[in-house]
Formats: sequence, structure tokens, C-alpha cells
Amino acid sequence: MAHDGTSRDYDLPPVAPFHNEGKTVAGWVMFWGVCVGAVVVALGMIMWEMWIIAVGGAILVLALVVSGVLSVMGMGQPRNRDNPPQAGQPDWYA
Repeated sequence: MAHDGTSRDYDLPPVAPFHNEGKTVAGWVMFWGVCVGAVVVALGMIMWEMWIIAVGGAILVLALVVSGVLSVMGMGQPRNRDNPPQAGQPDWYA
């Protein structure tokens, strides 16, 4: 029997990945919220104003919370709730 030289020590996922590549409303809200929050924290550190640093931290936390809420509302990456992975199976696209 001829061997073509390829070997796999992995299994392919049972379904194809989502076509949105993570570019969802929840993803963009988190991205821009973290960017704005980080810039505000950086400005607060440069100016050495504790209240500006706190506002930047609050923006960061708000971005995470809002993004999580949007994801739960269905504006994030879809989840495969009909066929969840069984014990011992990797959750490829969770």
C-alpha cells in the first residue's frame, strides 16, 4: 500500500466555522470600548489625574458588560445549542 507522506494526529471539527469571523456587533462594541477605555486610562496616567484613570476603568468595565449583554441577546457569535459537545469532545466554536 502506497503512503503519500501525510499523517494527521488531529480530528477535524464536526461543523464548519461561522462565516462572520467574529465580526459581530458584540465584538465591535468590545473592541472599540476597550480601545477608548485604554486611551482614557493612558491619558489619565500621563496627566496623573486619578479621576480620569477611574473613568477609563469604568469605560473598560462598561464595554465588557455591554458586549456580554449583546452576546446573550444574540448579537454575538452564534452558539450551537442544538448539538453541544459531549464529555471528552472539544468545543471547537464556543
